[in-house]
Amino acid sequence: MRAIEAGLRFLIKQGVKYIFGIPAGSINALYDCLYDLPELQAVVAKHETSSGYMAAAYTRITGIPSVCVGSSGPGATNLVTPAANAWKEKLPVIFISGSVPSSKLGKGGAQELRADPIFAPVTKLSRMVMNAEELPAAIAEAYWTAISGVPGPVHLSIPIDLQMTDIGEMELPELPLIQEQMALVDKTLMEATLGAVLQAGERGAILLGHGAKSAQADVLAFAERTGWMVATTPRGKGAFPEDHPQSLGVYGLSGNDKAIEFLNSDGHKLIMVLGSSLGELATCNWEARLTAGKQFVHIDYDERELGRCYEADFALHGEIAPVLRQLSAGLAQAGSGLTAERKMLLEQLHLARLEAAADASAMETWNTRTAIRLLGANAPDQTRFYIDIGEFMTYSIQNLLIREQQQFDININFGGMGSGIAGSLGAKLAEPERPVMCITGDGCFFMHGLEVMTAKEYGLPIVFVVINNARLGMVYHGHMLQYERCLSDFSQQRVSIAAVAQSLGIRHVQVESAEQLQAKHVQQWFAEGQSGPIVVEVVVDGNEIPPMGERVKFLQGATY
Repeated sequence: MRAIEAGLRFLIKQGVKYIFGIPAGSINALYDCLYDLPELQAVVAKHETSSGYMAAAYTRITGIPSVCVGSSGPGATNLVTPAANAWKEKLPVIFISGSVPSSKLGKGGAQELRADPIFAPVTKLSRMVMNAEELPAAIAEAYWTAISGVPGPVHLSIPIDLQMTDIGEMELPELPLIQEQMALVDKTLMEATLGAVLQAGERGAILLGHGAKSAQADVLAFAERTGWMVATTPRGKGAFPEDHPQSLGVYGLSGNDKAIEFLNSDGHKLIMVLGSSLGELATCNWEARLTAGKQFVHIDYDERELGRCYEADFALHGEIAPVLRQLSAGLAQAGSGLTAERKMLLEQLHLARLEAAADASAMETWNTRTAIRLLGANAPDQTRFYIDIGEFMTYSIQNLLIREQQQFDININFGGMGSGIAGSLGAKLAEPERPVMCITGDGCFFMHGLEVMTAKEYGLPIVFVVINNARLGMVYHGHMLQYERCLSDFSQQRVSIAAVAQSLGIRHVQVESAEQLQAKHVQQWFAEGQSGPIVVEVVVDGNEIPPMGERVKFLQGATY
């Protein structure tokens, strides 16, 4: 048995199902093994960076580690960006890069590069394997490192000759029998936190980060028991249904005015943050008013996040779901709960907000904001929205109303332009039955848009909505807001994205008005029985200023 096959068989034993990447000389032995390993499916992308975003999305949604591979040299360096993304998102993705033969290292082989030190700053483990017999154990070590403790990516560089070496029949490595357990939150600290929650009464607020998505049912139950208003960070969007009477929408970059005004006010005595690192984009540039004059409860499974940006009065290191269950049980035992009067008031305020939003929508002209609102209103109830990086992102954060059964994904911390296009493929592989809509832009499409071909080749029925404003919109408006001028190069002659899709043999639609973006049209895009993607080009002028003011202030240095 070849050494690399033994390593792959170990991964199969752990439940790994997909290998994302692009085959090339120094990694071809791995791909050759896949002929004999039908349990592992190769997903061959159009670019290594895209393959890394696919792997990350699949792992984020399923919790199952995935493998992403690239050749030596440029193939490996193309994986550094998605490895950094997986590092920021704490995802157990296993990156494998090929290398020139071990006997030729340092002799100037084609595309030779020591990749392990390059990956080291953005992985939990990065090493070059130099012994064929040790390769299966090295893969086992990498897998265990990726999933243990706070998860994260790992990287192995494997010379091609070691991959091909016959190591005979051998027993596959075993993982430790005892899995790591999250320590229980200190009982005294839990009691003190419960006391603070009881003392706050109805004057509390909740801010949900991405980590809260792992405990959505418990978050909803706790919020409804306390009656507290709930906001989310941009990455936490979707952790709480935005059509709920207690929803404030998004706080942070492109946040909703009602969320920013409420959380920055002194109308509540306690703020509880769940599963957020509280970085720039989650906090309106680390706004001091978020916690000033209030008791601050911070709950996160990664102890390193506690106290990093804001000092908490109650810093609870633990899984969010069991902590909330303990707090809810304590509230029930104390007889604390949402009063009928408070519930009625919340519903009245909610109805008033819905009526105001409906009136505002009815008066809107055709633009990016209108298109985003219509996409959200007319998408199926189970839709997963996968948002790319650009001007349209700010509108999506602010104007997509995420309902209870829907999901919202965005790589806002380290996702590059085009990451949403690639990530939506991983999302569809993770949940084949869930409708997936990727909202992206023309600039993103020109970077990684050919991954729609990958979706076609693997029969993935994804709706790719491309907002085409014929410019790098976020860059253009950012420069105009910050410098009041910009290079003409930020704009371009409009290219028909629908025509590009047609040339690729992919279903396509061009939308130029609100009348072409109604429920019946969206239903057709998601029609059952479709075996491949559709590209929906939304043509807009893009002259309106997007809701990105806080980001511009940060770039101007106004927060220092």
